[in-house]
Amino acid sequence: MKLDARQDELLKHYLRKVFLYRETYEEVYDHMVSALQERPYTVSFQDAVNDIIRRDFGGHSNLIVMEKSCKKAMVKELRNKQFGYFAEFFKFPHLLLVLGFSVCVYLIFDKSLLSPHTVRWMFWGMALLPYFVIPLRFFYTGYVFGETKRSIRDNMMADLSMLPMRVFFAVGAIFVINGVYNAAYHPSTLMVTVGVVFYTLYFLAYFKLSKDEIKVRMIG
Repeated sequence: MKLDARQDELLKHYLRKVFLYRETYEEVYDHMVSALQERPYTVSFQDAVNDIIRRDFGGHSNLIVMEKSCKKAMVKELRNKQFGYFAEFFKFPHLLLVLGFSVCVYLIFDKSLLSPHTVRWMFWGMALLPYFVIPLRFFYTGYVFGETKRSIRDNMMADLSMLPMRVFFAVGAIFVINGVYNAAYHPSTLMVTVGVVFYTLYFLAYFKLSKDEIKVRMIG
């Protein structure tokens, strides 16, 4: 059974209503088209669609369950990939570059090689980086021009980009609660160095994860 334009549009319309995310929509659509092509013309289009959904996916209601399971598995995969890319920086030979970068950052702050104004702008840039990363990702995945449905990765990628700032605010809250932070308190050079290095490595891992996603999108 080869789909005509009307049948193809009906199938797409139905699947768009059922699925929230691009990944499940595209996977099931491709499967349905391939399965329908194997069906004889003696079967009606609607009966063929219902039969494939019942046989291959366990019924219409099970499509939502399948999407939830797919989302759970993909979120876990993203977390593992992000952690894996981050952990790679602490393995040879990347570790040597990290140590060199750490020493440079420490000396810069310990010797006050940067003016307070420059340091302030640098930290503002770090704080605002996630707010540039998220819309940039939307542009490369087609959201800006409305070319695609939402992705399962959307919320998770946003959460991953905001994680360093959430950690920063959590640490700041601990200082406030415990009365450590006051007008005379200044973090040590070592603390600042550790924070800058970890923040940099985290976002390098995040950009690598985003690059993987863009490659998949271009291939798809």
